[in-house]
Amino acid sequence: MKKTIHVSLFLAAVVCLSGLAHSAPVSKGIHVGNAGAFTGDAAAPCNEIFNSAQIAVDEWNARGGIQGVKIEHVMGDDAMDPAQGVNVAHKFVADDLMYGVVGPPMSHIAQATLKIYGSADLVTITTAASKPELTEQGYKHFFRVNARNDAHGWNSALFIKNYLKAKRVAVLNEKVAYCENMSKETLAGLEKLGITDIMQETIVGGAKDYSPVLTKVKAFKPDVLFFIATTAPDQAIGVRQAKELGIDAVFFGTEGARDKKDFIEASEGAAQGAYVYHFAPDIYSIPEAADYVRKYENQYGVLSGFGPPAYEAMNILLSAIDKAAQDGDISRKEVLQYVSQTHGYQGILGFPITFDPKGDLAGGATYFFQVEGQDFKPITVMTGQ
Repeated sequence: MKKTIHVSLFLAAVVCLSGLAHSAPVSKGIHVGNAGAFTGDAAAPCNEIFNSAQIAVDEWNARGGIQGVKIEHVMGDDAMDPAQGVNVAHKFVADDLMYGVVGPPMSHIAQATLKIYGSADLVTITTAASKPELTEQGYKHFFRVNARNDAHGWNSALFIKNYLKAKRVAVLNEKVAYCENMSKETLAGLEKLGITDIMQETIVGGAKDYSPVLTKVKAFKPDVLFFIATTAPDQAIGVRQAKELGIDAVFFGTEGARDKKDFIEASEGAAQGAYVYHFAPDIYSIPEAADYVRKYENQYGVLSGFGPPAYEAMNILLSAIDKAAQDGDISRKEVLQYVSQTHGYQGILGFPITFDPKGDLAGGATYFFQVEGQDFKPITVMTGQ
């Protein structure tokens, strides 16, 4: 009986201490996390995400931090591996001074870590994870500053039909959550628009050779090849091998292809004229973003399209932490509450950010670009019409 009492008291103490660990004086410190694939084929866009979030942290610290306390920005590398993503989530949750996370940017990692972050009331704001189901499971801690795949898929179908004027479409998709879902949403959109002459095949990310499936594509003779892969290096191989095989189709890549070095340069000229869609606008056309762009290019070099939403997400997170810290004490639940109240936030993306009750971005759009020289030329923006 005594043993049972001791065990019960011990468990109660653990629960109590755990609760207290998530509420502490601001003076003890403020940590914010950044979860992403900072090594491997997706390192370039993910490091752009981290560096952009770091600019926001640096700006806050230059103004004195929060309540006079400097903010520490902590990197958590998942290398696109769900198991490593889980390790990162556990590490961040165990850090009593961690009050929010930017990321993960990939849907399959976000899915693997939802419960871990959610059970600890630790806010995560993704900049790119777009699988619709992520915000359909009842979790209250997960937010996104990007549109969902059900928007991107429909908009991409509209773009293929109305802008590219395609009648025959080949869709190749990698077997991971984001790509499979994007393929599903686009195929449904194409069929709804009356395009039924469709070839659909799967590919393996990191395969280095897509010629077997591209040979099938050549025989199909599509007007458009929609290449749904996660990373820019895979997209570069796809567009280069399609050209080498003499495939006479418009190459249309996904958001991962919007990388000047790993897609345009790596394609060795094959990407010229190719199209890509993306979840972020042309940042160079937005006056409010000029200072961010200058700082990024001066500190880190070439800027593609992945960083601006991360700068926005980190500022939203830090604004919520700042509000939670006004009374000198801070907790994760307070931060979550203030993030969920984000409405009409005006930053550098050229549109106001509002989170709906599910944590989704209200009124998100899909942005389309064409490769021209060594850059991406904005073509059009679609919002479902």
